[in-house]
Order: sequence, then structure tokens, then C-alpha cells
Amino acid sequence: MSQDNAPILALKDGPIGWLVFNHPAKHNAVSLEMAAMVPPIVADFEADPDIRVVIVKGAGDRAFIAGSNISNFDAIRSDAEANRKYQEISQGSYDSIYHCEKPTIAMIRGYCMGGGMDYAASCDIRICSSDSVFAIPAVKLGLGYGYQGQIRLNRLIGGSRARDLYFTGRRYSAEEALRCGMVHDMVPPEELDAHVRRYAMGIAENAPLTIKALKQVFLELERDPAERDMQRAHALIAACYESEDYKEGKKAFAEKRAPRFQGK
Repeated sequence: MSQDNAPILALKDGPIGWLVFNHPAKHNAVSLEMAAMVPPIVADFEADPDIRVVIVKGAGDRAFIAGSNISNFDAIRSDAEANRKYQEISQGSYDSIYHCEKPTIAMIRGYCMGGGMDYAASCDIRICSSDSVFAIPAVKLGLGYGYQGQIRLNRLIGGSRARDLYFTGRRYSAEEALRCGMVHDMVPPEELDAHVRRYAMGIAENAPLTIKALKQVFLELERDPAERDMQRAHALIAACYESEDYKEGKKAFAEKRAPRFQGK
């Protein structure tokens, strides 16, 4: 299978890693095969020192991700054990993006529903086009919804809004998603790609070791206090002060020029 025909694309463009859900004929609905492909791609992006930020998007202009591929549920969720495996693979896919040590941006256009919301909520930043639509339709299907996605979305929009979203299954417009904090920014469809690229490049120009430490602290703060590994966070913070990038940052400040960070 060629890269262009793969259900998930992993592309590299300078300091940006692109993770693309590539099934536009089905509005990028995620199959179990697609979900399983995500963690190794994210791991490759993490291991690549040239990649500074990861953008998650859907192919085409009609959907980010329109949920899971429901047409396959009878085959892949046929009994309790099959359903457990499905949940394990799906949650591992979302978690790989959530725990990615590099900043992640969800570039959302069109439908963002069900599992698509889980992927979006697992990203650090969410930017959508004004024609985007958001929903969690689990209540209209009668299926049990994985609680980690519910927890992450609850953090973003609060319990009151989250209850409305989940209990009604109704669709949120891009404007409503922006108002309630589901997304950080909304732009016209024709400006989405350029806007997200500019945003990503702005992150990529910053100090990678500092960003890695900041990301780890954010992740620890979202754990239960008893489970937080603040020693790891402290070690990453301390490493910044011993880095060549810190020396470069101070020198660039004194010389009134833009720093050139190497992640070392």
C-alpha cells in the first residue's frame, strides 16, 4: 500500500509532523486498524528531533473525524471480550496523542463527532473552521462511551456544558464550540490551513526543552495528586537551565535577535 492510500498518513514538513486520518469517502471515520496505527506514528514523531509540533487533521474538506466506523461494530464488538479489545486499542490511540511529549494541534474542519471529539480533546490546541460541527451521538446509538474522553472534554468545557453535549447528543456549531471553550480559535475555511501552519511554526520556533517540561507539568496537573510524578517534571525543568538552548536564549536576548534553538 502506498503512503497516499494508507488510512493514516504520517507526513513531515520541516518542524511539523502531520498525522492525517485518510478516509474522506467515510468522513474519516476511524476503523480499529486506523486506531492501531496512531501510537507508532506518534512515537516516531516523538523520537525525531527535527519535529517540534504535531498537527492532527482529517483528509478532505468535509470532516476532521466523524467518529468510529460504526458499520464494523457487529464484527469487531460482537461480545464482551471483543468489545474490551476494541476499547483498549481505541483508548491507547487517544492516549498516545494526549501523552505526546510534543505539542499537538487538532486542525478541525467539518464533522468532529464521537471518537473525533476524543482525538480533538486529547490534543493540546484545537483550531476549527467556521463550518465545523461537533457532537457526541452515543445516546442516539445506545452504546457505552469511554470515560477518558468524557473526562478530558469535561476539563475543557466544564460539567454543565459537558452534560448538555452528552445527554442531548445534539450538534454544536463552530461558534458555540468557541464560546464554550471547546476550541481555542475559529477561522474561515479558506484560512484554516495557513492559520494553523502559522500557529504551529510559532510554537516550533520556541525552545523545545522548555516546551517538553511545560507539557509534562500540564499532564501531571491533570493526574490525581497521589499519582503525580513531579520529580520527573522537576528534572525536565532543571535540564532547561543546563542546556545550550538556555545559553542561546540569553545570548539572543542580549543581542536583540531571534534565538536559534536546537533542543540541546
